[in-house]
Amino acid sequence: MKAVIKQKPQMYQAWQKGFQLVEREMPTVQNPDDIQFKVVAAGICGTDVGIYNSKDSLKNSMANISPDGVTIGHEFCGRITDAGAKAKLRLANQVIQKSKEYKEIKKFVKNRTAAQVAKDKSFIDYLNKNFIATAEMHITCGECAQCKLGDYHVCTKTVIRGLHGDGSYAEYIVLPAENTLIFKNGEIPEEIVGFMDAIGNATHTVQVLKSIKGKTVAVLGLGVIGLMSVAIAKGAGAKKILVTDASHGENTHEKLETLKFKMARSLGADVCYDVSIPEEKKEFYKIAKEQNHGAGVDAVLEMSGSYHAYDDAFNVVRMGGEIALLGLTSGTLPVDFSKHVIFPGITIHGVIGRRVWSTWDIMTEILKKGLAKRFMKAGFVTHQVPLVDYDKGFQAIINGDALKVLLRP
Repeated sequence: MKAVIKQKPQMYQAWQKGFQLVEREMPTVQNPDDIQFKVVAAGICGTDVGIYNSKDSLKNSMANISPDGVTIGHEFCGRITDAGAKAKLRLANQVIQKSKEYKEIKKFVKNRTAAQVAKDKSFIDYLNKNFIATAEMHITCGECAQCKLGDYHVCTKTVIRGLHGDGSYAEYIVLPAENTLIFKNGEIPEEIVGFMDAIGNATHTVQVLKSIKGKTVAVLGLGVIGLMSVAIAKGAGAKKILVTDASHGENTHEKLETLKFKMARSLGADVCYDVSIPEEKKEFYKIAKEQNHGAGVDAVLEMSGSYHAYDDAFNVVRMGGEIALLGLTSGTLPVDFSKHVIFPGITIHGVIGRRVWSTWDIMTEILKKGLAKRFMKAGFVTHQVPLVDYDKGFQAIINGDALKVLLRP
């Protein structure tokens, strides 16, 4: 099968930029809990762009991958093509849950138990034709203290598929059943299911806040996840949303205005600022600090990974407010904790991945209630390209011409 890989970084050597398209052996079901998927669509995430550009902050994280490289991609949707015995039982339980909501599924299930459904010879074919699937791509150990406490998103032995293990930029992928979710055809558009991983990041960033209903929020950074966090914050009841991003020259400012800012407004942003322009940054500070009778905004969602945005966050958040950090930074930043955190009583949340499974439950509900349709109507998916043309998709993002790009094997 075709797969897009990143070569292993070598110590004391420059990490070659870009990816390689190679032929790899198709992965097959080896364990009772394995599921094999035929990939339908795989999303390009900001982390993938960082790997493509050989970002230093990812070099150490990927230092222990296979000498043959790793298949990239941690966003996808696919059709189930095979499963082990335990995996079939888990899938059967999910199908039975879906049958409570959909009559056509209930006709297949009838009054059978999960074990009886799993043993049906047509079960895999039924799943393949009637469901689109995706998965939580953080594979956790289930044994560390965090896993035992239910905090799987901070498992100390997490293997992130697409970074540390083979991911979704391929024709097929095999994953554990316990990480898999299925959706009836049409329940959520497959284009949206193809990047639910990223929607989950945005959902988790909003989820960590004490409360967002009736609050004023600043979203710093309008990458794809930043844009999604605008929609989720709005849906969660945010009173006012201020957003920022930074262009790099006249042409990119024009693209920012016509693409990201237009999208942000359609998803619920009240005002947008290009903070690379001094006048706009000054205006952002002014308006943000006017909130709550001059106290500042209630919460800041930092989605860019820029240290300039960290400064902005500390400058506009009110005393007693919250800052949620999702964007990945490079290098280090000196922080005056007494001035910026302790005395003003700021709460800082570090956000990684998605809470299993509460974040998935939250985003599934809001997507089905209309957010998925809003994303589709707004044209959130701007490019869909064949997997073999992955370079075109990455360049569209790097050049600022795209929002969400899907690769189609």
